[in-house]
Amino acid sequence: MIKNYIKVAWRNLWKQKAFSLVNIIGLAVSMSVCLLIMLIIADQKSYDQFHAKKDRIYRINTQGRGGNNFETASTVLPLGDKLKQDYPIIEQTASLTRNIGGDMVYQDKIASGGGYFADGNLFKVFDFQLLKGNPETALSNPFSLIITEDIASVLFGKEEALGKVVKFNDTGINPSGPESGNKETEYGNFTITGILKAPAGKTHLPFKLLSSLSTVPALSKDEKMEFAENDWNNAWNNYTYVLLAKDKTQDDLQAALNQIASKQYRKGDPNEFDFAAKPLASLTPSPKPIGNETNISIPSIVLVILSILGLIVMLSACLNYTNLSVARALTRAKEVGVRKVVGATRMQVFTQFIVEAIMISLLALVVAMGLLTFLKIAFSDLMINKYLNISFNENPRIIAIFILFSMAIGIIAGVLPSFYMAKFNPIQILKNISKITFFKRLPLRKVLLVIQFCISLTFIISTTLLYNQIKYLLVMDYGFDKENVVNIKLYKTENYQRFAQTITDNKDVLGVSSCSLIPAAGSQRATMVRKVDMPTDSIQVNYLDVNHSFINTYGLKLIAGKTLPENPATTGESYVMINEKMVKEFEYNSPRNAIGQKINIENNIVEIVGVVKDFSFVTVVNNRSNGVLVLRNRLDQMGYANVKIYGKNAMTTVAYLEKQWKTVNPNTKFEYEFLDQQLLTISSVMEDMAKVLGLLAFLAVFISCLGLLGMAIYTAESRTKEVGIRKVLGASVSQIALLLSKGFVYLLLISIVIAVPLSYIINNLWLNFFSHRVELGAKIFLTSIAILFVISMLIILSQTIRAALSNPVKSLRTE
Repeated sequence: MIKNYIKVAWRNLWKQKAFSLVNIIGLAVSMSVCLLIMLIIADQKSYDQFHAKKDRIYRINTQGRGGNNFETASTVLPLGDKLKQDYPIIEQTASLTRNIGGDMVYQDKIASGGGYFADGNLFKVFDFQLLKGNPETALSNPFSLIITEDIASVLFGKEEALGKVVKFNDTGINPSGPESGNKETEYGNFTITGILKAPAGKTHLPFKLLSSLSTVPALSKDEKMEFAENDWNNAWNNYTYVLLAKDKTQDDLQAALNQIASKQYRKGDPNEFDFAAKPLASLTPSPKPIGNETNISIPSIVLVILSILGLIVMLSACLNYTNLSVARALTRAKEVGVRKVVGATRMQVFTQFIVEAIMISLLALVVAMGLLTFLKIAFSDLMINKYLNISFNENPRIIAIFILFSMAIGIIAGVLPSFYMAKFNPIQILKNISKITFFKRLPLRKVLLVIQFCISLTFIISTTLLYNQIKYLLVMDYGFDKENVVNIKLYKTENYQRFAQTITDNKDVLGVSSCSLIPAAGSQRATMVRKVDMPTDSIQVNYLDVNHSFINTYGLKLIAGKTLPENPATTGESYVMINEKMVKEFEYNSPRNAIGQKINIENNIVEIVGVVKDFSFVTVVNNRSNGVLVLRNRLDQMGYANVKIYGKNAMTTVAYLEKQWKTVNPNTKFEYEFLDQQLLTISSVMEDMAKVLGLLAFLAVFISCLGLLGMAIYTAESRTKEVGIRKVLGASVSQIALLLSKGFVYLLLISIVIAVPLSYIINNLWLNFFSHRVELGAKIFLTSIAILFVISMLIILSQTIRAALSNPVKSLRTE
């Protein structure tokens, strides 16, 4: 029986080539996008699946409390030992510390990589393995170093790597890449004690090297990094992982963490933390963006939104199939009638049409797989994938999911027409096919068409709005001068003074300064600040270290007081500047009243000497910052030299800067970026998002147009006799075209009424993530409506005018 269903379905598909082709194309283009999204989700879900004990591994996150709400993936270093010593529910803990990453030098060879300081327990909790070396002892002694096989090959070639000594210059390379740091510290000589085996799968802990955790106090003793023994206040540089005992649960671990936090932190302390146990499986994709993540991944909410958008486009294609199937039902009525007359049951007729729908869907899958090849290439070239490193692995399991997905789409698309075609008797089908109803009163085909156009208009409005937001970010006022500012990585703070002194006499150098972070470029630092006269009144503030000339270089506006001292080395951190927002938050009444006020910042009493006009110092997609900023002046924190140059000779001046840099800092590489280009990163990522959304919008409109074309063809064909009679009675071409078109115009108007408020609500949700955003004006809606209306009318008129121009004699004779 199944063989017969397939044979008949194939004959019908071949007989109705145009109908089949339209449906296959409509389903294929939508399916290809869904397949791409499925591959992305599969990639994000594949993290850390190779660890044998993955169900018992937890990372301890830190959360703020007492009005200081935040969450970070890092935690305090003593927590691991505390858990293991005092709580039998813990089988093992592993501790890691950030801030090792840079160049390894062996003879005349250099290799670079980033990683962590770690204890040997890492290999007991996770299934990371060594090709060479003993995991029990490889991280025991200070200045031990484990490296990947690739690094070992670069440094040592075919020589034995174990036991070799390399010089390590730390430059702050991030293990998750691709960013590198801007400071260089000579950590000294390290002994190679292990060669890492490539992980068996993707991990949220990507690293190219590991150094022993006991190296940290040794480096601190040499004043090469800061480290405080048993420090319960530093929750920013360390990570703690827990392997839970087999019979224990997450609730048991959380109870232990709550008990530790309540004992360790008194209520009202500036650093008042809670700890949260997070299962390994929940780390990637992460439920929400948090601080100090060890890898870059797509937040789960983004995957959900992406999946919903893909399924909406797929639903539109399914509705299109349903719509066209109902529209063409008249041509299949005799077939259904004959089948029922010779004894076919309702279920057999239903099965026949479902098999046909599944066959079309499977054929669409074949086409979609071809389209998927091009989509993967296009996605891989997007800037966002530079950070995500999505790998599209089409293994047998994924292929099986694709096939099941395709069959499910065929069933969803074909169930309504199959049900209704099987439900009625032959006479009802022949006479009343156009009267099939959905929700009892509304004609089925009209409802489906309205839904399709609502989807299309929503996508068009959203895409237009996203492009407008990108354009706005390119021209928005950051509150500082972003043009012709060159930011140069210092690597060593002493590099700045020598460099600045040599370039100030050049007429093309308009200003030079230094800072710790580039404002609005994505990085930020925060701390707690208290009033001296009100110690319990504290607020979380962002801070930026700058020197005295930074305000002039960046074109900031000083609205009260004076700038920071030129030589803070003699005064220490005694003075700070604040922005207008902090004046309001600390209720100083006016910028002038804030001058001379004392505040406590990290247990240092400092005086406010100046107030600057508010400017953008966090990324434009950060709407969580309270906007409060303190400008500090600590020379040892400076990471960038900022040079304001004359615009017309930009590259010539940059060449001059490089020459001078190499003269005064011959041992440090010259790395620079223009500020305006650094600020384009967010816009570039958004542009990638706009391309994806634009593709979805195109597909939604394309599929809707296919459905509209099918409806227009059906309407013209089913009213051929009526058109012929009207023409014989004297109706003009325009009158007939209007008669056949007005029903579609009504449907478009209904779609607009539904889609406009829906689009307003949806787009306001994502726009609220931006600290600087465009507003939803009438122009965007009118433009989007006009685009959809023009496209739709061209399709409708192409068929209605053709029907109106037909020969009435021929239509009446052949009707």
